Amino acid sequence: MIVIVDTLFWPATLVLSKWVVYISMIVVLGSFYWQHAVGDVFTQRIVLTRRGLGYAAFAGLVAVAVHFFSQVGMLADDGLQGALSSFMIQIVWSTGAGDATCWRAAGFVLALLALCIPKQLSVAKSAEVLLHVAATAALVGAFLFTGHTADMSPIFGALLTTHVLIAVWWFGALLPMRKACRTDSVEVLLPWLVRFGEQASVLVSVLVFVGGILAYFIVGSLHNLLFTGYGWLLMAKILTFCVILLLAARHKLSLVPSMQSSRNTQQFVASLNIEIIVAAALLLVTAVLTSLVGV
Repeated sequence: MIVIVDTLFWPATLVLSKWVVYISMIVVLGSFYWQHAVGDVFTQRIVLTRRGLGYAAFAGLVAVAVHFFSQVGMLADDGLQGALSSFMIQIVWSTGAGDATCWRAAGFVLALLALCIPKQLSVAKSAEVLLHVAATAALVGAFLFTGHTADMSPIFGALLTTHVLIAVWWFGALLPMRKACRTDSVEVLLPWLVRFGEQASVLVSVLVFVGGILAYFIVGSLHNLLFTGYGWLLMAKILTFCVILLLAARHKLSLVPSMQSSRNTQQFVASLNIEIIVAAALLLVTAVLTSLVGV
């Protein structure tokens, strides 16, 4: 039993810490974007409070550190003490994993700095935007240093960046959308939901197209898709993503139009809660892929 626990400890820690990194990144960057994009339209803040965003950014920063030392510990294969080996730390730090750790840590620190700017300063708005953009560049850019795409041509890096940015834009809207449904009137909410659905129709199509290209070149063949661990995980990710697509289609085609007559958001919020849970499951599958398979 002890051997099994020891064997699973580092892989589980790797996956869970990467999962927290993804969730924190989406919450922080999504809140930043939607605050600037539509925050002034609503009577209440549709994103987390500064304290809530600070907790999310700090959780992401801690998860980045845990993920790095988990990589060291897994490579050292010498229990907890192996994760603190200076020699192994130097080895991992000199790889793409070290670069990704540096960029992710910088991204969350920049996000925290943006949250610390006093609102009463005349340059507060401009400084916040600048730091938000820098945090986004650092957190999204970190994806380029690890996985199979790190060894591929720059065009694949551009495709991956596009894929991640659209995912952050989409999933980052879920919590603000849920909060807006609970705090604002249907009259205020509906134009945003309609516009979001129209934008999503285009951007999600790009997301699927780009993701398909990346998967095709990474998997390489139908045999690898059907008979390898990565292929099975990728199919699980695709199936989970299809569930989210069906939920999003239901929102756009049925629930949002019905709100115009019912003036009630309860059914939409219930479905949105399901989408949030499925999105979290999708991120968990992605964390397994990127942590244990190396994509």
